[in-house]
Amino acid sequence: MTKKKKVSPKTNTEKTNAVIPMSYKALGTSTKGIGLAIFTLLSILLYFQCFQYGYVLDDKIAISENNYTKAGFSGIWNLLTTDTFMGYLGEENNLLPGGRYRPLSLITFAIEHQFFGLSPKISHFINVLLYGLCGLLTWVTMRRLFMEKAVSNKAFMCFSFLVAILFITHPIHTEAVGNIKGRDEVMSYIFSILTLLFALKYVDSKKIMTLIGMTMMYFLGLLSKENTITFLLIIPVALLLFRPKNIKLLTIITSVLLITTVAYLALRFSIIDFSTAESNDVMNNPFVGMTGMQKHATISYTLLKYIGLMFVPAPLTHDYYPYHIPILSFSDWRAIISILLHVGLLLAIPYFWKKHRKISFAIIFYIASISIVSNVVVGVGTFMNERFAFTASLSACIVMVYVIKKAAQKFSPNKNAFILVTGLIAVFYSVLTIARVPAWESELALNSAAIKVSKNSARANSFMATALFNRYKEIDDNVEKKSLINRAEPYAQKAVKILPNYKNANLMLSGIAAEKYKYDKDLNQLLASFTTVASRRPDVEYISTYMKYLNSRADTNTLADFYVNIAQILQQQGRSDWALHYLLMGYNDGITDTRMKGMIYNILIAQGKTAQAQQYQ
Repeated sequence: MTKKKKVSPKTNTEKTNAVIPMSYKALGTSTKGIGLAIFTLLSILLYFQCFQYGYVLDDKIAISENNYTKAGFSGIWNLLTTDTFMGYLGEENNLLPGGRYRPLSLITFAIEHQFFGLSPKISHFINVLLYGLCGLLTWVTMRRLFMEKAVSNKAFMCFSFLVAILFITHPIHTEAVGNIKGRDEVMSYIFSILTLLFALKYVDSKKIMTLIGMTMMYFLGLLSKENTITFLLIIPVALLLFRPKNIKLLTIITSVLLITTVAYLALRFSIIDFSTAESNDVMNNPFVGMTGMQKHATISYTLLKYIGLMFVPAPLTHDYYPYHIPILSFSDWRAIISILLHVGLLLAIPYFWKKHRKISFAIIFYIASISIVSNVVVGVGTFMNERFAFTASLSACIVMVYVIKKAAQKFSPNKNAFILVTGLIAVFYSVLTIARVPAWESELALNSAAIKVSKNSARANSFMATALFNRYKEIDDNVEKKSLINRAEPYAQKAVKILPNYKNANLMLSGIAAEKYKYDKDLNQLLASFTTVASRRPDVEYISTYMKYLNSRADTNTLADFYVNIAQILQQQGRSDWALHYLLMGYNDGITDTRMKGMIYNILIAQGKTAQAQQYQ
């Protein structure tokens, strides 16, 4: 009788994961496949409306008017070796401090263009698919991080899955997903979360390939957007909290991440000149004119806004420009509350470190991921943006599910009560998301939605005027055209009331005045409008262009009065060069008024241009 060999109960999977606590087991391929299907379907249900939308907002910078992107494959090298704005602006620029180097998402747009041309439908579809992948990766990574028990029939009812559901339904993500250009945020999150996943796999399996995978994912994340650099802190903290016995491996991982970061920074600054010079344009540096105390008090308030929107994401807007966010001092209660709240968060980290590790992790995750877009570390060109909170919002999802679960365990006899409550929040978030998505249909839809929330933003008011003006230029019906131009004017006027020197708003006022002149032929009213605009922004080229048109068509005496009047105003402001510009523009076109001639002579003499002045004696 032959002796039967004993069969070991350990499977290959168990051997691979031997260093992981026995309560944890990696998800099977089929389970992950089902999860991917769920998150992809959910993403489509939330964002299907986008498939019919075109390009809006910054899409022209990244796609529709970016010469490198539109070059397809042949533009990829330029995307890799120049500033992100180069393909749009066509020259080196100091639009934002430090420049921007985010080639990876633009490369995907170039590949799309190679195969499909300019196709916003394809771009939106890819964005939605990538967003679904965010949900899957969030679930898988959080599940491994928190070492959840391997109960197959509860894979879709566990803590990490609910966190991922809240994340994928979160309305604050609509800007990053609905705006095609927001793909850089989505891709940065994907590669960042994959970096964490591979780091965990390396600690759990000690396989060198997972370390290599971690390095690759981290570098690709950095090429997507600089935000990924925050995982240089997030990953070591995650390992300290949830893999505290693997200090040696933690040291290896941290060292590799640090070396990769240095390599990326070396690449970045070999391509883009490092500059900390701040812009003097309030639309690219909203803190222009503020004291240091006002700046930091205002930043404090924006951080309070971020936390609020992560839990109660309403109302939403794409416009947080001056002065939707008001200028604050540290005597303002909102700044004080924010400081107390953030001090409390910092104190809570060690307090919850042992007994409530997920809370400590969530707090550190939030502080790290929001820091780089907070204007504390580096200026980001605006007070805040909802897309900046894309990655940081994961922390709020973790906290919500954790608090709900603990509360349900304490107060409810039903063990699944926390699943129901979390599900209701997800439904609520889904409704808000679906309602928010149509704002990204067009420029007019986007600005119409923004102006309801960002009433005190000069940019929102000016862009609303621009959207109405562009619609005015597209249609033929005279009655509707007059209605649109009359609707546009108050928005442009409010914009200059908020920021008198805002060039775009002043440009819109001059354009609106010229279009109204076509209907009423009121030259005095037109010139009065031009005078008001030129006294604020004499560099609005549209005024000079239109005045050259009028010089041969309108009453010369009335035009002469305009040129003399605006020149006197500009001289009183100390802008003699611009006064001379307007006087010569009229005089050289045949408006030979003696007052104008004398003023030209006096300005040239004052400027020391005696020889040039002689011809105007």
